[in-house]
Amino acid sequence: MNPSIDPRATGFDPLDFPSLFGNDHPVVVEIGSGKGRFLMATARERPEVNLIGIEKSLHYHRFIVDRIARAGLENIRAINHDAFAVLSKMIPAASVDEIHIYFPDPWPRPRERKRRMIRDEVLEEIRRVLRPDGCGIYVTDHEEYFDKAAPLIEQFFRAERRTPGPDDPPRTNYEAKYREQGRPIYEIRFWKS
Repeated sequence: MNPSIDPRATGFDPLDFPSLFGNDHPVVVEIGSGKGRFLMATARERPEVNLIGIEKSLHYHRFIVDRIARAGLENIRAINHDAFAVLSKMIPAASVDEIHIYFPDPWPRPRERKRRMIRDEVLEEIRRVLRPDGCGIYVTDHEEYFDKAAPLIEQFFRAERRTPGPDDPPRTNYEAKYREQGRPIYEIRFWKS
């Protein structure tokens, strides 16, 4: 089983999750998977879900695919491409149960902000792909980005801002590092209905 999906080779055809995974389990999507900490932990802790990790960096994508193969986890697929293109072209409407976005690039310079993951057109696609009872989470350490992103998310979803506590395990390598450094972490959870 090859966990890698390369839209450059296969095209942007909509994914058929039951065929892709061989079951009809709930689907969890992570946008920006980095080194795959969340994907790997979730695949082990929740074998009853199927995971899709979208990672733009080819280096990190290859790292994740290698980790998946070595661990023998069959409930993860990794896609190496821009998340907006994958969401808008490959993910069918009302097919995803959860969307996770951890520490996306904040693109702090004013001229770069149009590249941020949390923007209207991406949130429209997230709303489209989530099932009616679907939910999501966005986490960052970048206060200015959170201050801009949270109100946008609240325009599209029912949402709740929260601060991760000491009992919440770090979901990514960034989160573990930032917590050790004492940086504040900003989180918002959201629901389609």
